[in-house]
Amino acid sequence: MSDETDALFHDATTALAAGRAGDAIASFEALADRGVTDANVSYDRGLAYATRVRIDAELPGDLGRAAQGFEEARALTLDPKMADDASHALAVVRAEVARRRGRSGDPVELDQGLSLGRTVTHLVSEPAWSVLALAASVALGVALAVRRLATARRVHVAGSIGASIAAAMLLVCAALAVAMRDERLHRREGVIVATSALPADEHGMSRPGASSLPEAALVEIVEMKPGWTRVRWGKVDGWVPAGAVRAVEKP
Repeated sequence: MSDETDALFHDATTALAAGRAGDAIASFEALADRGVTDANVSYDRGLAYATRVRIDAELPGDLGRAAQGFEEARALTLDPKMADDASHALAVVRAEVARRRGRSGDPVELDQGLSLGRTVTHLVSEPAWSVLALAASVALGVALAVRRLATARRVHVAGSIGASIAAAMLLVCAALAVAMRDERLHRREGVIVATSALPADEHGMSRPGASSLPEAALVEIVEMKPGWTRVRWGKVDGWVPAGAVRAVEKP
């Protein structure tokens, strides 16, 4: 950070520690406007919005903005403790949103979960899939060498079976590593930062019977155009006002 951004961060954390949530938010948002992407800044920004809710000075969308800060911190950090803290804070924020929605008679589900494909892909990390693919490649080479050099029929058969299994593992692990890399590079996510966002069609017309997207929900950003953002949340796919969703920055 430059000296000016360091000063902004100091002002923000000082105001947050003193309970001056509004001042802290102003400084944290000034850092965001400068393009500062840092897990600590995002986490503390989430805390600032959550603090404004806690001290009964809440403005519409504060819970969503708190959730966005924690989601962003979780995406940016390499520190397991911060990731756990951000996950816990997210759970608290979304529990409060669910409580409010339940009180007003709206559906309380906020987490659509991962699809089956993404669930399988996220069983381990991208580097782990790459290492497994490398190990399968080595095993395939060994099995092919055994099959080619074996003189005994039993050993030849064992080499063939081993080669088949290793080849299948190589294909699966390599495909999953590529899928995770593609998601990391191209998938954009955001958080709903409005008290509710009613999805519309491409002409901006509300769809009959459509349910509003809940505040603090994590959505996939599919497409953007002036004034509108197309998002996907579970089976819901529609356009919402651009100000109703805030992107989650990634490394």
